[in-house]
Amino acid sequence: MSTLSLPIARLLRENVAVLMTYAFSQVPLCELVQQVFQGEWKQFRETLFDFSAHRAERACLELAILLRYLDDELAISKIFEPRFNFGRVQQADGSEEPLKLREVANKIIHTSAIEWDLSRPRQPFLVCVPRANQRWRRAMIDVVSVAAVCGSLAA
Repeated sequence: MSTLSLPIARLLRENVAVLMTYAFSQVPLCELVQQVFQGEWKQFRETLFDFSAHRAERACLELAILLRYLDDELAISKIFEPRFNFGRVQQADGSEEPLKLREVANKIIHTSAIEWDLSRPRQPFLVCVPRANQRWRRAMIDVVSVAAVCGSLAA
């Protein structure tokens, strides 16, 4: 595989850092707020949760665009798909299929909303909700697998 130019490698690393920091910080921060801060604390909660959620969504979109670009240029899907499980997509009929790397990018780009499944602290999932009239109901993207691929590309 050819070496990436510095700007692309740096963008991958920056966005993965934001994504992983968000995904792995939410549960401990929620516990902290529940245990230590009684009452409303509106601005504090906005600072801890809303700002970081918006930045994480932006990082997801930037990563998706970069992954699509890299798949077009370097065919990274063929390289990484045999080694990683990127999650699953639930079709409109209720059936589920494994997600391919290019589909991860497509689902993020074409989502109407990004949600998070943080119920398993060591395996966070990015949940993409489709726009109206799509052939899928939701996509569950394994954040750690996507980060591992990006880390390999940015090395």
